[in-house]
Amino acid sequence: MYISCQMTRPKPNSSPSEAFKTMADNSPSTDQESNTKPEQANVSEKADAHEYVGPSSIPRSSPSPDRKHDLTISEDHEEHTSVSLEANNKILKGKKLFLAFVGMLMAILLIALDQTILSPALPVIASDFNALNQIGWIASAYFITQVSFLLLYAQFLMNFIRRWVFILAVSIFEVGSLLCALSPNVTCLIIARAVAGIGAAGIFVSCLSIIADITELEDRPKLLGSFGAVFAASSVIGPLLGGAFTDHLSWRWCFWINLPCGAITILSIFLVIPNAPPPETPGALQNMVDLRWNRLTFGRYLPAHGSFLHKLGTLDFVGAFMLVGFIILLVLPLQWGGNQYAWDSALVIGTFCGFGGLLGIFLLWEWKGVDERNGSSLFPFRLLTNFTQVGTCLQAFFVMLTMLTAVYFLPIHFQAVKGATATDSGIDLLPLMLSIVLSAGVAGFAISSTGYYWPALVFGPVLLTVGSGLLHTLDEFASDGKLIVFQIIMGVGIGLVLQNVVVAIQANVEEKDIPQATSLVTFAQLIGGVIGIAVAQTIFGNALSSNLIKYAPDAPFELVRSSVETIATLPESLRPGVIHAYIEALQQVYILGIPCGAAAFFSSFLVKNRNIKGLKADPMMHAV
Repeated sequence: MYISCQMTRPKPNSSPSEAFKTMADNSPSTDQESNTKPEQANVSEKADAHEYVGPSSIPRSSPSPDRKHDLTISEDHEEHTSVSLEANNKILKGKKLFLAFVGMLMAILLIALDQTILSPALPVIASDFNALNQIGWIASAYFITQVSFLLLYAQFLMNFIRRWVFILAVSIFEVGSLLCALSPNVTCLIIARAVAGIGAAGIFVSCLSIIADITELEDRPKLLGSFGAVFAASSVIGPLLGGAFTDHLSWRWCFWINLPCGAITILSIFLVIPNAPPPETPGALQNMVDLRWNRLTFGRYLPAHGSFLHKLGTLDFVGAFMLVGFIILLVLPLQWGGNQYAWDSALVIGTFCGFGGLLGIFLLWEWKGVDERNGSSLFPFRLLTNFTQVGTCLQAFFVMLTMLTAVYFLPIHFQAVKGATATDSGIDLLPLMLSIVLSAGVAGFAISSTGYYWPALVFGPVLLTVGSGLLHTLDEFASDGKLIVFQIIMGVGIGLVLQNVVVAIQANVEEKDIPQATSLVTFAQLIGGVIGIAVAQTIFGNALSSNLIKYAPDAPFELVRSSVETIATLPESLRPGVIHAYIEALQQVYILGIPCGAAAFFSSFLVKNRNIKGLKADPMMHAV
């Protein structure tokens, strides 16, 4: 904090004694004197020895309440001005902003494509390595590390220079991609995918934090809308690109393509992103880190405050380790249930119980084991006292759950009913994805123009709920027009919310909390995605099994249940029953979006409605 030392000017007609008293009243308080340096104390002692009488030696009375109020206002004003100037120095404009944004868009495109580009390549990879039973882990390894390291990266961004954290994340992702391209067996590929996931976790949350650093708040919606558009577009481009690489080159090109794109990203970020220092570490946290190092080294080593090792001590590695553990214990039964093992098997139930137990220990550790008030907590409960934080996390969870459910199961509808190929299914999904892209972009520009983000968060879930209800009505006789219109309605609803929850949370927290606040929203999105797919798969699998017995008892049960492509090989007399079984199973999946959309709608009322045009990029205005 910068303390004002300005003195009140004496009145023109005041006597020397009155003027002298005015100067004495405005001199530093006795509390500050007790903290003076030794050199200052020695000067004071010498003055006393020579019996010098001056302003500093005259007894001072405590400032009046009005004077204390004036001093507080002056201090707050200078601190506010200093922080505002520091924030404005980081704002980029023109070509620098363009280059930085292009670099971040390429990084977002990398991790977004990496989530979908492998879908057509996985069967070929499994055949090459003779590892069909491990194919699920190629995707799961990437997801586990991405979710697990997300919150830890938020702590890195709070304690280290954000430009270097971003470059580190992209570099780790590039190393993981290189190892994937060179993998000689499926085990190496799974490990390499886990490495890439560690980098991917840092890329997205770093982009969100750096955007908050280099842009005014009112300009962010259109930029964040572009991020959402890239994610949506990659859901279509990824499978098409992966299929082209696999058919005409090699599945390894799904990873080789990441290397030049990542290099361009690193170069652009290195050249244009300001090398701004991180926020100062609170004194209480520094003292706690000192205690940690004393315990770890038995008092033999203590790194200097502000050093790399000292800053590492601020990170909650214990919480991160437990987070990895309970995420694995969540993904394992979701992968096993209904596939390798029955849902009621001892192994599946046991892993779910292990997940619940470790989750409880993790929450207890974050609540009691670390002091979240000084920033050492991986999961800051204090942020959950902000209703906007809770509302945006819930909206992110339910919207992503519904979106990924539609993205994964609409292609099954196209292939089962229309007999479409995998490539054709990607094309048929374009109305949904393009509507997400366009609505996210339009919403971003509208918010930047008006300053209000809340209407998008309210009306988006309404359209999402309506779209889900309309998809639930689809049958095998539905026209292509209905499929297109229903997808557009749902897509617009998703696009209005997808990235604007980030705008909302950044407008309602202090600048120092932006990394952790946005990480919690992103964490909620990823968890919503994995839980949504798992729940939808369970609903679909159970409904399809019962429907096949009901509508197509003579069809080859296991063959039809495991592959949509077998429908075309069935006798004409069996196809209608099998198709109807698929349709009713899909209807049960689509209905999942109705309660999720309703939950997202009611969650919007927890979000504070603010005009971001008045907030600018001033960190003192973000506090609530």
